[in-house]
This record gives sequence, C-alpha cells and structure tokens, in this order.
Amino acid sequence: MSVLDGDTTSSPPPPPSRTSPPHPPVIPAGTPPSTPPDEPVHPRFGRVGIVPWSFGQTWRGVAATLIPWVAFLLISANAAPQTTVSSGTLSPLEDAIGAVVFVIFTAIVEGAFLLAPGYYAVVRRAGATVREGLWALGFRRTPLLPAIGWVVGGLIVVYAASVVYQDIITRFSLGLHTNVDTLQQLGQHAPLTVIGTLIGAVFIAPFCEEIFFRGFTFAGFLRGMPVWAAVLLSALLFGIAHGDIGSFALLFVIGVVLAVVRWRTGSIWPGMALHMANNAVAALVVVASLGH
Repeated sequence: MSVLDGDTTSSPPPPPSRTSPPHPPVIPAGTPPSTPPDEPVHPRFGRVGIVPWSFGQTWRGVAATLIPWVAFLLISANAAPQTTVSSGTLSPLEDAIGAVVFVIFTAIVEGAFLLAPGYYAVVRRAGATVREGLWALGFRRTPLLPAIGWVVGGLIVVYAASVVYQDIITRFSLGLHTNVDTLQQLGQHAPLTVIGTLIGAVFIAPFCEEIFFRGFTFAGFLRGMPVWAAVLLSALLFGIAHGDIGSFALLFVIGVVLAVVRWRTGSIWPGMALHMANNAVAALVVVASLGH
C-alpha cells in the first residue's frame, strides 16, 4: 500500500478544517506500496488502505469481467432451461462423471474472476513485487479474535436475513425459487452431480469471488466514492453476478456484510471464511434432502 508522507518543508502544514474531512492522497496507479501504518491514512479506506490500482482501472476490470460473465449466464439460461431438473435419473457412472465435470467447470469459470485482480494488482504494478500486489488484494494477517468475531457476527446477520426473506416469500406467495431449491430438485435425479456442484460452491467460488468483489472491486471503488456507496455497489454487482433472481435480495445482504468485514479487518481471509461457511450451511441443507 502506498502512503504519501507529509510535507517535509520547514513550515508545518496548516491543520485540516473541522468542517470537512481531509481529501485522500492521490496515488498514481502502479505505485508500489510501502509498509502499512498502524492507523488508516484516511477514514474512507478503513483498514483496506489505498490500493495501487485506480478507480478507472477498477471499472475497466469490472466491465471486462462481468459483461462476458452476465452474457454467459443469459446464454446458458436460454439455451437449456430446466433440462437438468426435468431429465431422468442418471446412472451411477453418468452421475459420477457429472460430479467431476462440474468441479472442473466451476474451477475454470470461477477462475475468470482472478484475471482482472491478477492483471491490475500484480502484472501492471511497476516496481512492486508479487507479494505487495497480493497484500493490496487483502492477503494479509489480521488479529484472530476480532476476525472470528466478524465471521460469527456476519453469519448471524446472514442467517437472520435468510429467515426474514423466506418468511416474506411464504407470506406473500411470491413463488421465488433459489439455487438451493433448484439443487434440491436436481438431487433427486443426480445426487453425485449435485455434490460436485456443492464442492465447487463451498471451496472454489468463495476464494475466487472474494478476490474479485472484495479484494479488487470494493477496494478500488473506495478510491472514487464514499464507503457506503462502495459497499452497496460492490454488493449489487455481487448479487447480479450470481444470476439468481430468487436469491438476489439475500445475495445483496451477503455482499454488504462481506464488504464491511473487508473494510474493518483489511484482510480478505475473514470474508473468505464467512463466505465458505455460509455456502457450507446451504450445502448441508441440500445434502440432507438428497435421501428424501
């Protein structure tokens, strides 16, 4: 993380105005980071700090990643709507092959989320090391007990939001179906394929998505907008990227929680653990229904 030193001339700088917060220092993209200070350099950035990729580079990375991704989701949905759910039961061999294919497919597709962060945080960072680029993305240490507290607290918030959301769907008969519902239906015909899908959702997707949405996108948004706007916008994009209309509201809440955790801890690890734990809980619900 790059931090500009104060004025080194003989005259001390005037104190900042009490009516407005100081503007964050302007750091050119590609500037190698220095040793992180004990306190954040500006209230907007929290413990994330000022990342070396610019606000414009963030938007270019977002566009280059999400436009093809959303197009892929739309094409996939229109090409074979509901065919997997309505198809007959697969043989054990076909089901096992399907499980392996889904794990490999998830790794390849989710790997697309690593391209923009890798390019702007590592490749384009002139004079910086790979380690510094990863540090800027959030691969850094954070105090263990506060991190555990954020993970547990985040899970409680997400669980409460899930209960409220399900109650709203039931009470108003909205007829919305989530990805969990779809997997539960598919599990009656191809249980091993569903398990392969869940492996990708628990171990692969959180790793790749946290790097892109919180390590790269949210941190880059902080360079051009207030914290609240960066949190909401990154959560909005997170929800859209899943292509799950039935779960969009809940995914938005999860995105908000994960962005706040990243901002308060500075590290990507607590959010990644929270993301994995949330997906694991959903996976257990699906697995529990496979035998029924």
